[in-house]
Amino acid sequence: MTDLIDGFKMVKKGKDASLKSTKTKSKSNNNHSSKEKSKSLTSERDQWSRPFDFIMSMIAYAVGLGNVWRFPYLCFKNGGGSFLVVYLLFFSLGALPVFIMEITIGQYAQRGAMEIWNLCPLFKGVGIGNVVIAFMCIAYFCVISSWSIFYMINSMKSVFPWETCNNWWNDETCITGHENTAKIFEITRNLSKYNLSIETSVEQYWERRVLMQSDSILNFGGIQWELLGIMAVTWIIVYFALWKGITRARKDYVMACFAFFRPSNC
Repeated sequence: MTDLIDGFKMVKKGKDASLKSTKTKSKSNNNHSSKEKSKSLTSERDQWSRPFDFIMSMIAYAVGLGNVWRFPYLCFKNGGGSFLVVYLLFFSLGALPVFIMEITIGQYAQRGAMEIWNLCPLFKGVGIGNVVIAFMCIAYFCVISSWSIFYMINSMKSVFPWETCNNWWNDETCITGHENTAKIFEITRNLSKYNLSIETSVEQYWERRVLMQSDSILNFGGIQWELLGIMAVTWIIVYFALWKGITRARKDYVMACFAFFRPSNC
């Protein structure tokens, strides 16, 4: 009887040992497969073909329409040279190191803005904030791009529509700026009787043709279908420029330079 009980105990110990060995083998296999999977994911990620591609993509990301159009106005409004000195100082001490740190960590870890901050969960909101800010900037930059493309299309005409006052959106307060001083003085004197002021043809084209602004805030107006179509085309251009990732980085050169050379054609 005791021999039988001892035999059962030996069988049970053998089963436990085999179960432990199978568990350890499965764990090691799982760890090995996960490591191989992570290695394959890392190796499958797109790589920059040369440093120049990376630099141009960063320029396209960092230097936007606001930097080119808004900065000269802010510099002139806030003191000119003195503002520029303070701006360059804080740019060198604050903005540039943070930007380089963000790029360096992203290149080293090969993760996006949302995943990179998993290394410190306390700052995970920074990555979310970056994505939200980028989306908000793209939303209104595409509107500005649609305005620029609208002007570029209309500038291909023989006579610019914003140079004349005989269009359907102009009224009696319109002047082109080419009138002599006596005529402008006469128009101003006549309009002052009705509490009206003169407007240039450029202003009326912008407000009444491009934006189609209403006279009252209670009148919302309609949809500007031309601008809506141009904005949709802009989104499509951005999509096809980026849908292949960094393997099509040379398309970013066009997108980076397009913002600078497009307004000069207007």
